[in-house]
Amino acid sequence: MEHPSYYSILTANVRYDPRLKNHADCKVLYSEITALSNKYGYCHATNKYFAKLYDRPVPTISKWINLLKNCGYLKVVMIKDGKQIKERRIYPVSTPINVDVNTYLGKREEGINGNVKSPINVDVKENITSINNTSKNNMLNDARHTFRDVHNLWESNWGFPNGIAEQDLTEWTKKYGADLVMHVITYALRRNINSKGADRYLARTFEQYDKQSIKTVEQAERSEKQHEQQMSREYQSMGGRRRPVHVDPVKKDYTPPKGFDR
Repeated sequence: MEHPSYYSILTANVRYDPRLKNHADCKVLYSEITALSNKYGYCHATNKYFAKLYDRPVPTISKWINLLKNCGYLKVVMIKDGKQIKERRIYPVSTPINVDVNTYLGKREEGINGNVKSPINVDVKENITSINNTSKNNMLNDARHTFRDVHNLWESNWGFPNGIAEQDLTEWTKKYGADLVMHVITYALRRNINSKGADRYLARTFEQYDKQSIKTVEQAERSEKQHEQQMSREYQSMGGRRRPVHVDPVKKDYTPPKGFDR
């Protein structure tokens, strides 16, 4: 049987969920699904595939998937042609939506520090207390958006994020706040960034933010405005003889229009 070469992800939410305490196999299955989802953002493997992979009966695999689904860690979509089911798509969800994380993540497995909180939370504002930076805490606590808004904006424009993108979105939201992540996604959409390049574009943008010490939406907007003004001045200084060129605010370099020679 061919195995995927992608690495898998097992988030803290899944690892320490007491509802899965006696279901280690479910955690392994979730991890396998994230590996199979890296290419398209979802896994289309059948229960028969997993049954053969883990040497378990098909009904057992079905039970595991239903348990993960009921816990909020999987989203299952059936693709139909009329009344016939053509394909099942399983989307791994690292941050379960509409789940009160604090109700079951207050304690970890026996022998592990129960005071350690999950690093992933639907509402980022509730998860900022672990950051030892008062000004940053205040900034993020005053945020207008949550991780759920970030996730929904991505999903509505680029489809359900794959395991890598989901992890990146979680880390960026924790570090920069949901408002700034929402701003970057919106800016990327205005620049017609497609789903294939979205995660890479956001990663490059946040790298530039770190270099410029940009931590708020206002600072990001100021930087973008200054950059656009600079590009406009440079174009005007050339007497308008050349057609405008596309400028990537992250790379900050010129890309000549198609068919246009320098």
